Parts: sequence; C-alpha cells; structure tokens
Amino acid sequence: MIVFCYTATVDIAFAFDETYADHARVALESILDSRQHDDVTYWLLTTDQVAKEYERPLRRQLAGRGSLRLLTTGDAFRSLPVAEHEALAWLSPGMYLRLLLPELIGDGPARLLYLDSDIHVCGDLSPLWQVPLDGVPLAAVRDAFGDRFDAFGGIPGSGPEHPADAPYFNSGVMLMNLAHWRATQVTERCLDYLAANADRLRFPDQDALNLVAYQRWLRLPPRWNNMASFLLEPMDEAQRGEQDVRVMHFAGPRKPWTEGFRPGFRLQRHHTLAARVAAFG
Repeated sequence: MIVFCYTATVDIAFAFDETYADHARVALESILDSRQHDDVTYWLLTTDQVAKEYERPLRRQLAGRGSLRLLTTGDAFRSLPVAEHEALAWLSPGMYLRLLLPELIGDGPARLLYLDSDIHVCGDLSPLWQVPLDGVPLAAVRDAFGDRFDAFGGIPGSGPEHPADAPYFNSGVMLMNLAHWRATQVTERCLDYLAANADRLRFPDQDALNLVAYQRWLRLPPRWNNMASFLLEPMDEAQRGEQDVRVMHFAGPRKPWTEGFRPGFRLQRHHTLAARVAAFG
C-alpha cells in the first residue's frame, strides 16, 4: 500500500533526440490539455541541434502554461550499444538520454517525473508528488507485456541472485528520487551494464535499470503507465472514466503516428493535440 506524503515541487521531464522531437511536443501538450497546475517546470533534454530548432516553438507552446528548462547534450549517447534484433529497430538511441537527466538537472528538484515521448497524459498527475520515495531511486509500473525477469528469454547479464519471477518494470514512466539516484550511481552502473553486455542487448536501458534497481524500486499502480490502452477503445466515455487511467503509453512499434494504429478516441485525441502543437510553429 502506498502512503502519501506532501511535496509542492512539480517537475516533469522528457528526453529525446530528433526521432521523437515532434512526438514529445504532442506528449507535452497532452499534459497541458489535462489541466495540470501552471507552476509545473518542464525539463526537456535533447541534442544541441534539436534545441536550436525547437526552442522558440516550445517557448510559445508553454507561454503562460508552465516553465521551460531546456537541457542539451552532445552526441556521445549515439555511440552506446543498441539491440541488434530487427524486431526492436523502432527503438531510438535517444532512449539513453533519460539516464543523463539526474546529473544534468543538478541539485534543484528533489524528484522528477520522467515520461517517454510516446505517451498521452489523460488525467491529474499531482498524486505522484505525494508518493514517498525514501530509500529508493525510482518508482515505476510493472511492465504489462514482460512483467518478470525471465520474460522474452530473460535479461542478458542477470545472475542466480535474480529470481526468474522477480518483478520487471517499464522505464517509460519513472518517478525519480534524484538524490538517491545519484548517491547510488544508477546512471554509472547502467552504463557499465551496457558496456559489459554490448553484444547481447535486448531492451538496453530498461534491462539495465531493472538490474541496477533490483529490489530497490517502488511499484506504482498501472494507471500511471497503461501499456494496454487499446483495451479502452470498445468502452464508452463513462466506462473509460472508471478505469482511471492517467497515462497511456503506446509502447512497442505501433504508435498513433504510424500506419496501422487502431482508429478510435486515442487516435482522434492525438490528431487534436498535434494540430494544437502545429499552431505554435
């Protein structure tokens, strides 16, 4: 059971390269559309080139709606190893940028809500700022499709100290305890894992995080990272409301902007949000 505690600071982050820059803006607009508080600070980590191209449109998008903190990094992340499986070709090297956030943000925020760029926020996020994170580097939702360490052939590099049925979380939505993350060197240990297992990676950053945070993460209810939102499509609005989904995550290769995505309320909302974003340039 989660016991709530109070904190007033609200900091939300995205981390993306050019592949997901446009989609991150739509995800950001979904937060604003969900009527979050105006005192939210949005930390966006991207490349120098993307920042140069998108800073002005982002500032127009957030004007009077939230504070923008734009962070940049070089291209070193592109040299990190990626999975060689053809089925995972949709993964962008930008997935590694999330690992850099705690160091680049510094000592300001105590906690940070990291969101992937392929999400839609569809409800109030403020309860997450009341979740205690004492003694853990992060809170996350158990993965909907591979919820154990042994799923999909198991995590490369896991050992006998990791039971096959150990819970496995999805890294697309993470509530980060920044001080504890840095103190326990989560980023450095993830990078060590990637180097040691470069020739057999699967879900690179996510597997690394699950091993590094093994038995040291807080489990959140699925509403905070719903990876099966297609199940909501047959429901009417009242039925969907009963599910209380706060974040829909379009995990996997099929996204609202790709061919073959299921028509329905999710796709319609995506088009609405994208049109709003386009108006800001």
